[in-house]
Amino acid sequence: MHGYSTDSDERRVIPLLLACAAISLAWLSSRLLAAIHLSVPWWVDAPSLMAIYGTLYTLFDKYLWRMRLVSKLGLVKIPNLAGLWYGYLISSFDGHAKRRKLIINIFQSWTQITVYLTTATSVSRSCVAVLQVGDPEGVTLIYQYQNQPLADATKTMHMHYGTAMLLVSSDGSLVGDYYAGRDRRTFGRIFCRRQVGSLKAALEFIYVTCVDKDFRRAASR
Repeated sequence: MHGYSTDSDERRVIPLLLACAAISLAWLSSRLLAAIHLSVPWWVDAPSLMAIYGTLYTLFDKYLWRMRLVSKLGLVKIPNLAGLWYGYLISSFDGHAKRRKLIINIFQSWTQITVYLTTATSVSRSCVAVLQVGDPEGVTLIYQYQNQPLADATKTMHMHYGTAMLLVSSDGSLVGDYYAGRDRRTFGRIFCRRQVGSLKAALEFIYVTCVDKDFRRAASR
């Protein structure tokens, strides 16, 4: 995964809160060790303030930031977009005439993210990303991607860069625009919704859009 930026001020506040919690835990640990008359070797820094802070930060970055209570308290405004999103896109390549199925797989922590978008002909992976949470219209995910065509893609397709801007709507869907870079020079719309699915569902999607497509093509010859 790669880092992403945000306009939320929580990344300035949360580290201070974690530092205060680490100091409190270190003090309580020292009092506890003194109360039970437990001594540790000279080469062991117990309790270690930095170790406690590092542990708290790691736990928060990977797990705690997702908790509903943390969001309800207003400590975290960054939404959790991790998971599988199924939908389709329309492209200027064919005049927006055809819906092409896609699956978006998002891996996310509090500070890092990766966005994979898969269609029947290509796979793209995000390079940089921004999550804007202060926009009155809603949360917006903006990312630059690198697109790699699959082996059976048309000859006109090749590796290229592009940008996508997706709005997290109130009904739990991602909707927005994408722009392909140099040589491709295409643009279009993306519509998808998060699915409470599994790896099996993702494999079935890939089969229907890719493998089964090739089978029908061969059978028609």
